[in-house]
Amino acid sequence: MEYSLEILKYIGKFHPLVLHLPIGSLLMTFLLLLVSKFQKVALEKAIRIGVDFSFAGALMASIMGYLLSLDEAYDFNTLKFHFWAGIVTLILSFSLCVLHRMKAKENLFFGSYVLTLLALSVAGHKGGQITHGEDYLSTKDLFEETKVVMVKDSINYYKEVVHVIFEDKCISCHNANKSKSELRLDRHDLMMKGGERGSLFDSQNPLQGRLVQYISLPKEDKLHMPPKNKSQLTENEKWLLTHWVTSGAYMEQGNTSLAETNDLKSKVLSFLGADEKVLPAKSSDLSKLLALDFRIQPNALHDNLLKVKLMKSKWSEDHLKTLLKIKNQLLELDVSNTYFDDDMAAILADFPRLKVLRMDHTPISDTTLSYLENSNLEILNLCNTQVTHKGVEALLKKASLKTIYAWNTKVNIDQQKQLASIAPSMIHFGTSDLFAEKLNLSTPEMQNTNAIFNDSIKVIFEEAKVKNIDIRYTLDGSVPDDNSPLYTAPIELTQSTLVKAKSMKEGWLDSPVFERMMLKNNHHIVDYKVNNRLDKNFSISHHVDFTFQDNERVLFDGKKGKRVYRGTSIEEAKTWLGVVEEDLEIEVKLKDVDQINYVTLSMLENQDMKALYPKRIEVFGKSPQGKYEFLNALNIPVQKDPDERISYFKDFTLAVDLKGYNEVKVVGVGHGKFPDAPVYRKSIKRNAWIFADELIFW
Repeated sequence: MEYSLEILKYIGKFHPLVLHLPIGSLLMTFLLLLVSKFQKVALEKAIRIGVDFSFAGALMASIMGYLLSLDEAYDFNTLKFHFWAGIVTLILSFSLCVLHRMKAKENLFFGSYVLTLLALSVAGHKGGQITHGEDYLSTKDLFEETKVVMVKDSINYYKEVVHVIFEDKCISCHNANKSKSELRLDRHDLMMKGGERGSLFDSQNPLQGRLVQYISLPKEDKLHMPPKNKSQLTENEKWLLTHWVTSGAYMEQGNTSLAETNDLKSKVLSFLGADEKVLPAKSSDLSKLLALDFRIQPNALHDNLLKVKLMKSKWSEDHLKTLLKIKNQLLELDVSNTYFDDDMAAILADFPRLKVLRMDHTPISDTTLSYLENSNLEILNLCNTQVTHKGVEALLKKASLKTIYAWNTKVNIDQQKQLASIAPSMIHFGTSDLFAEKLNLSTPEMQNTNAIFNDSIKVIFEEAKVKNIDIRYTLDGSVPDDNSPLYTAPIELTQSTLVKAKSMKEGWLDSPVFERMMLKNNHHIVDYKVNNRLDKNFSISHHVDFTFQDNERVLFDGKKGKRVYRGTSIEEAKTWLGVVEEDLEIEVKLKDVDQINYVTLSMLENQDMKALYPKRIEVFGKSPQGKYEFLNALNIPVQKDPDERISYFKDFTLAVDLKGYNEVKVVGVGHGKFPDAPVYRKSIKRNAWIFADELIFW
């Protein structure tokens, strides 16, 4: 039932698409009605079909609108005017169907139609305000010339810079009508309050605040903001927001000084377009670029600059000529993985505002670099090209570049060291011993989705994304090094084993250690009992609750729990067993206890789901007299700095001596309420759930 509601909420997202059906149909049918009324043309059948279709479309749009309103990002107090206006429109459109069939008086039907269109207009206007903001159709600034307010060489940093960035990239999801994570960015006072995860800022360590952290994450990271499917911040915008936070200016809305010698002034003026106005590219030129398989992205709302990438590999004269037509607007150009070569490269000298150029995996050589010596480039990617030490050295001496990527070129290791001495921390060859900013290999990835097996299992690692990577591994708990076994084929295991692995490559930093406990299920458990109430409601998302009643089997099914999060499906959430307001207590009857040396309990922590590791795990053995005797315990410290939205998985293992004990009790001692620790400040005083998915004796 609850899972079906999640599907219905997804269907509700089609409301903005479907609502145009009744709008278009009602207007078209009204046009037919006018023709019929004033030109005396018989169009009764067409009008009948039109009003029926309009009602059907209005009904679909209303249902989907209601389903969309169930999303917790929308406040019903904001939606209610649009909601009821839509209901009135639906009722009136139904009345048109009835009146037309009753052959009501012509004037009554016509008047009802006009009333329906008025209701439709009101509903549409209110819906538009929800989507675009209440001031979307405001005329107060229509005839005013927007000016940058400068007072004694200063600027209102929040109003003229920060709020403009938020409005362009953030406010569509964080406004009065739609406030994702309960965060509002449309007003300074509400922004300072933060969202459901707390404040955006850290006054003690500004760079650790959520705003700076989230905009600095890689685009592929789930926590990166704005989300990867949204328009992204430019490097200049990131710099301006970071400066705003680290300088402490976020705490007020007053003017900020722009000293002549301050780098801030040039970046602010560049952002505002006050240094030089860039005219927009002609729509005809953009259309032709699109027809030639260029992908075009705007840089920002206010600057008319463009980011362009060729999506196919072959170039023609037409491509070059058309690209020149936007030379004044071109900010970023991506010609990677194409046949762009030295013969075409002369065009690069004609782009005065080009800041980012990606030419990796192209057949260019030093000839191309010569055209860039007087450019304004800041970032250049030359990986997997034919450029040499001579060409790169000449470019470093003449161009004002900030970053060059030149991995896998014709520059040998000794030449790389020499170039690094000219431009330390600017040029990157992928080697880790030349630069302050060292490059790590990625941790090996295991294909096996389940770490529990019966008789045997073959451990398989994914093929590395970088060529000629060595994966070294150990099975004895030690950290892998150059002398550890080299992974060349699947590793067969027949016993419970701790697998550790590292990616290694000459000239790179070793990857972090991959670690996973592969557990053999020897089926020592004969019977089990969970001594907990499992009828407590767990809220997996807005309006969706369920219980873990009759879900004890997941502790013994030999399957690891799914990666879950707030908003996940009930089906995936029930791959775990959750208890609240009491300790997790499991009693088991065992066989072959002389073969058992360890017990492992697999747990989940996800603050957003109110799931927290227990503070201690205890193991007791039942004596012949029927009393449980203490065997071992493991204290679990609070995590240092967990992210609220990430699911953390961990297997907690305790050594046990079960000789003489055929019955065992395992207890996960919970925190009760979330502990009074800074990392849990948004959840303090809330009940902490204990989530477990597997209990193994081995």
